Amino acid sequence: MDKKELRFIIRNTPPFNKLKPREIDKFIDICELKEYSHTQTIYQEGNAPDYLYLLIQGRISAITKQAQKDIEIEHLGRGTCFGLISLFTGEPHSVTTKSLGTSFVVRVDQNNFRKFLETCPKLSFDFSRILSQRVKARTHPKTIFKTKTIAVCGPHLTGKTTYMFDLARRIKKEINKKVLCIEFSTTKDFALPSLINSSLSVFNLRERWQESVFGHIVAADADLLLVKIEDFKNISALLHFLSENYHFILFEVPHQIQDSSLDEFILSASDIHLLVFSQLKSLKNAKTFISTLKRKYNFEPDKIKVALAEFAPKERLSFSDKKGALNHHIYATLSPKHEKDYPGAIRRIARESAETVVGLALGSGGAYCFSHIGVLKVLEQNNIAVDVVCGSSMGALIAALWASDFSIEEIKEIANELGKQLKSFFFPRFSIPFRGFFRAKRLEKIMHRFFKDKTFYDVKRTLKIVAFDFLKKEARILQEGPLYKAVSASCAVPGIFEPVMVKKDILLDGGILNPLPTRALLNYNVHKIIAVDITPSRAEIVKEYQKRKQLHIFDFIFGSIETMQRELIREAAGIADVTIHPRMEGLGWVEFEKAEDFIKRGEEAASEMLEDIKKAVLV
Repeated sequence: MDKKELRFIIRNTPPFNKLKPREIDKFIDICELKEYSHTQTIYQEGNAPDYLYLLIQGRISAITKQAQKDIEIEHLGRGTCFGLISLFTGEPHSVTTKSLGTSFVVRVDQNNFRKFLETCPKLSFDFSRILSQRVKARTHPKTIFKTKTIAVCGPHLTGKTTYMFDLARRIKKEINKKVLCIEFSTTKDFALPSLINSSLSVFNLRERWQESVFGHIVAADADLLLVKIEDFKNISALLHFLSENYHFILFEVPHQIQDSSLDEFILSASDIHLLVFSQLKSLKNAKTFISTLKRKYNFEPDKIKVALAEFAPKERLSFSDKKGALNHHIYATLSPKHEKDYPGAIRRIARESAETVVGLALGSGGAYCFSHIGVLKVLEQNNIAVDVVCGSSMGALIAALWASDFSIEEIKEIANELGKQLKSFFFPRFSIPFRGFFRAKRLEKIMHRFFKDKTFYDVKRTLKIVAFDFLKKEARILQEGPLYKAVSASCAVPGIFEPVMVKKDILLDGGILNPLPTRALLNYNVHKIIAVDITPSRAEIVKEYQKRKQLHIFDFIFGSIETMQRELIREAAGIADVTIHPRMEGLGWVEFEKAEDFIKRGEEAASEMLEDIKKAVLV
């Protein structure tokens, strides 16, 4: 891993992603990159503090000794900082950490790290927040490595309690760790009992509460606790006390809470989930609340997750109107609970909260991209859930179709239809002035036939499409607007297709800088990445060309592009947790009519890698 790749990863890892480029370079200068083999110890329980550790790639096991036995309490994933508590308190390490498989870890000497924090006060504040999530009590053996607290806010009747309850249960299902769901109320009215069709005892929060709180917690899919507030000053103390026993605590902020009492809830939260009706008045009120969170509590925008409750009487507002009124990123939309989209939205949010997001990168490569369909078929058959899919060039087409909830059979039909059309693309209808063999409008017309007027707002999976911004000479991640336009831009191979205009931007093939878009997924904070590299190996290309009596002009174009991209693909594959590479012997770049052959190759390659995929994303 060279310095350039390390810089990219750190630049996209919270909280370091808030640093300026010169600060990142300064941080890298004091870093040491260490490779650890399987089961190799990084530090031992009881050792004196020494370094800040940041996991760049791989997985780490956190182990504590109880009754002379080693007990594994946590698997640490990519982007996790560890060794923090000892570093800041000066106490010995409370756990042993070991590598699971091969892991790459950045470590920074404690003295150098402290000096670095003095120059970056904002980063110091972020580390204080991280530290507050880590269990610091020494009164009993450590069983929780870190706790995440999620405050659920919003107006009355937005379904906050149902959302909190469903999210807590889904997090429990995803990671099988200890999850607690707390409903606070200033009255005797509670909604949780109706959700489980059972009565629950109410815990009165007053002085001397520590002895009795656990007697009121009910074990369920996620543990449940009803709290009647009698003393607001005890709320943060209660949440901190419970954090020693739970990996996740979700709690509802009563809608009638006054600003003077809000501190006790907000200051205890790692993230804020704000439910908002899709109505102009509700959106404007939410905008004011978000401004307060940012100004008064120093909450970063990415820590405030806005979910639109789309089940209230709707006003005729476009997605742009809603986003404009809110002036904040819309994190999710919630349809009525009985509709099929609701469970998928809850699952995605749960996996992002639990830091188990699975991303799929579909690479570029002309007709080879049809092999992505075979990979998707294997993933679906084996229930490998993907939360974010990102595509480049023709990979963007397959990604957009799948994200739009087309079935595998429907995508196959589209591939066969498209194959026939692309095969007949040579050479009529040159663009004038000559910016490519084929007009952009012709490509957009084909894509519009498949996607109609669907936008990124309409997809069922989070979708990212990579294009190349010609004027800025940089990669562009497309994630809003019409799908047909974004896919056309990503597929616009230079010289073959005229560039696609999006407003005043000139966009071309995403494969120019991102032939395998794992970096776009890492930038989105995806935790586990499956990459599908469908470009043939050098040996496969040489062998194929030796068989041919005559080479086509597009062999020269695509072959030259692939040669230039080879190093980019190698680096991108290194970021992935597992890379699928279908064999392409006997198939060519522009043999679009052989869609079924490509699909079969993708299916075979994914089947061969299935155990590696499961190990990477399911453990």
